[in-house]
Amino acid sequence: MTRHKDGSIWAELDVEQELPSTWRAAGVSPSGVQAVETVTIRFPPDFPRSSPRAFLRETFDRAHPHLLPVPKSLGLPPQPCVVQAYPSELIQARGFSAYLDQLAEWLDKAAMLELNNPRHGWEPVRRDHLDDEIILDPDEIRELAVSSGECFVVETNYLRFELGDDKRTMRVAIEADHRVDLATAKCSEKALSKVAFRGRGIALVVSAPDTDGLPTVINRAVPEDVETVQGLQRRAELYRCRTALMAKLDHVALMLDNGQFPASPLPVVFLVRRPFPLVGSSSNIEICPYLIDLRPGGGLLRGVGDVRLCGVRDDISIKLLRRASGDPVTAERPRWALLGCGSVGSKIAVHAARRGLGPTDVIDRALMSPHNYARHALLPDPDVRGGVVGYKADVLAQALSGFQQQPRVEVGTVEELCGSERGRAELSKCRLVVNTTGSSLLREVVSSLNWPERPIFADAHLLGAGSIAYAAFEGPNGNPSLSDLAAESYRILARDEALRAKVFDAEAQAIDIGQGCGAVTFPMPDDRLGALAAGLCQTVCGRLLDQGQRAAGSLHLGHVLADGLSQRWTSVDIEPRIVVTSGDLEVRISPRVDAEIRSTIAAQPGAETGGVIVGRYSQIGDAFQIVDLLPAPPDSVFSAERFVLGVEGLRGSVRRLLEQSGGSLYVLGTWHSHLVPSGPSVLDIATATRLAVRQHFPVLMLIAHPDGYSVLAAELAGHVAVNIEKRLPV
Repeated sequence: MTRHKDGSIWAELDVEQELPSTWRAAGVSPSGVQAVETVTIRFPPDFPRSSPRAFLRETFDRAHPHLLPVPKSLGLPPQPCVVQAYPSELIQARGFSAYLDQLAEWLDKAAMLELNNPRHGWEPVRRDHLDDEIILDPDEIRELAVSSGECFVVETNYLRFELGDDKRTMRVAIEADHRVDLATAKCSEKALSKVAFRGRGIALVVSAPDTDGLPTVINRAVPEDVETVQGLQRRAELYRCRTALMAKLDHVALMLDNGQFPASPLPVVFLVRRPFPLVGSSSNIEICPYLIDLRPGGGLLRGVGDVRLCGVRDDISIKLLRRASGDPVTAERPRWALLGCGSVGSKIAVHAARRGLGPTDVIDRALMSPHNYARHALLPDPDVRGGVVGYKADVLAQALSGFQQQPRVEVGTVEELCGSERGRAELSKCRLVVNTTGSSLLREVVSSLNWPERPIFADAHLLGAGSIAYAAFEGPNGNPSLSDLAAESYRILARDEALRAKVFDAEAQAIDIGQGCGAVTFPMPDDRLGALAAGLCQTVCGRLLDQGQRAAGSLHLGHVLADGLSQRWTSVDIEPRIVVTSGDLEVRISPRVDAEIRSTIAAQPGAETGGVIVGRYSQIGDAFQIVDLLPAPPDSVFSAERFVLGVEGLRGSVRRLLEQSGGSLYVLGTWHSHLVPSGPSVLDIATATRLAVRQHFPVLMLIAHPDGYSVLAAELAGHVAVNIEKRLPV
């Protein structure tokens, strides 16, 4: 152990290898690792704040992977890459002995040639310093590794930043799918400021040609030591693509010296096939980028010039976003439409796009207004007064295009879209159509729409002055429909004291957004809306990623707890409705209600029984949604000839129903049983007509019999619709 003048301490450590017996006798492994390796460790003056550095013997084979990229010009021995991060972090977390264990393990793996192995993956060439960044789509550029080993010329866009003292850094985006003719390449540059410049240029992308009809695999790992054009040529020789590269590089040098090519950054990218896939990748093609900062008279034609090292950054792509999000990685995204591009809709769209699942179709008829930016996912344009730049659908589509997920835009309403054959055909291609407008009118319109290959519709919006998130997904063929699901949600909310207080007691407050404006919305901060919208996006993306066909619909409710931060979400599957029709009229019965009716009938054998039916009536769909029952009062009459509904306590039960549900659920009519399959009796018709006078929508009389249900609906005008239908199977 010795102390140097700079205050550092150097120590030598003998590390014995566990070599197989035949190698131990020889004192060295076939990979050149000796039975006892002497390692020199340098401890900096401020150790343990700074990391120690390990040096191998000078003659240690530098072809081993996981060696630090130390330029030969420094004259330093090889240095093993013991840990991915700084060694000081490992020492702080697990002690110095952990660092020594890692060092010993590195030498063991080097002896057995296991530093790179198929199980772990091929470790890319390590670069400890980077001059510039190359941005590219790895899947696109790897397609240029063709069997002929051609050197492709592709288009680039770059930013150059002058740092002073003749120093600069560059970010170059390679457009691998935009190939150009070198002789006619258009390169240009313009100043953005005194230190920033934007330009267009070219890049050279090259790989080795096949050997004997098979891809050329480079299984030798060499530390990064390229600093000059000559070093780049030697690296091309190693990767067996020098001939193809030099043909193009010499052409560039000639054009540069003749004034036919401007000074610009020239990336050179080697596509190197390795024996097995790289770490964290399914591809065995390593992308090795360099950059020549072209300057006229620089001697490129003579192989003179400096080469800069580049880091690779994946360009924005669906695959990149999927990998970063932990979702299954595919280039395809399911087709789905977003109805409404306002606050909730825009946040769902952007959240989904960041997962590579952005909407493929956006539909909205409204223009952006200044007040929208209080909670909209997009930012206002600082160059436009009030940030108003057009229709919401167009603005959102432009933002999504930045995620490489340009959607189809419809400026209009879903009614208009579904009213045309073209519109229905487009929506039929969607796996899901998500309505984020929160409009109950639109919900009823959507629920009443029907055509062959109709897509699954969903609702996603906020309730209760923005305190509750609501998501609903239809079942197959729109059963249950969004309207059915809304009725079921009211029943669920009414039975939860905390939730019903938020939903049914909340009053929307108008926000003053300008003289003469009539917009009404809930006042709430953006972070509150964003927190709940994130949960809504989770439910939407979950359905998009679910490949199975669901047999039921579903409801998802989330709400903010008393601390204002925590959330609680509940989900419930909603089974398809039992549908009884009479002309255009539909009666849609919850299977749970059907089971309760059948149980009540079984409890009164030989006698007619009945009760009160609860739910909602949709005027647009001309449909009754039955989601609950009130039991028959105790003074009701049950006999084999007839059932007479009593009145004792009924008024109080109805009042509680209206109070708990905020009037969202109400009495639709009555139900009773017949002992044999039959339609409404004369007494039933008379009773229905009498009850119809008491309400402003049709009264429903539901008749349960052994074969199913019959329905009788009477309106104030005296119209009576009668139909006998067999009950659809549950």
